[in-house]
Amino acid sequence: MSDPEFEEIIVVKKFQPSVLSLLVVTAMGFATVAVAEDDVAARIKPVGEVKVAAPGAAASAPATPAAAPAASAAASSDPGAALYAAKGCGACHGADGKTTIMDAYPKIAGQSAEYSLAQMKDIKAGTRSNGQSMVMKGIVAGVSDEDLKTIAEWLSKQ
Repeated sequence: MSDPEFEEIIVVKKFQPSVLSLLVVTAMGFATVAVAEDDVAARIKPVGEVKVAAPGAAASAPATPAAAPAASAAASSDPGAALYAAKGCGACHGADGKTTIMDAYPKIAGQSAEYSLAQMKDIKAGTRSNGQSMVMKGIVAGVSDEDLKTIAEWLSKQ
């Protein structure tokens, strides 16, 4: 036969942490919501714009393919341009390194080779981890330091 006092203690111990946990979680949740509402507009602001043609409207030719032939011609004559194209850098930074797809991506053409190389190496090593660098980290992980240098030198001449 069980002792009623002992059972009561077990019941209290079973429910007491749950109630306390609920109070703590609830208090933390309200604090988080209060902070989040203050800066929600800044956190969800758009980083780009997509324009969609109305149904039935004639599709206009995109502006970026016009730059692609120039990039292809340059890629065949300069190893840095060829690497830039092959590694997909133009997908975000533009075929020329100046016309990015979104304002969030930096214009990298014309920077000094030393600066660009240092930025790419820092992203690769994880030393730099701000902005869109997490996207870049996956890309530069498979690029040798020598290829990064070649790309940086080409970009500095653009």
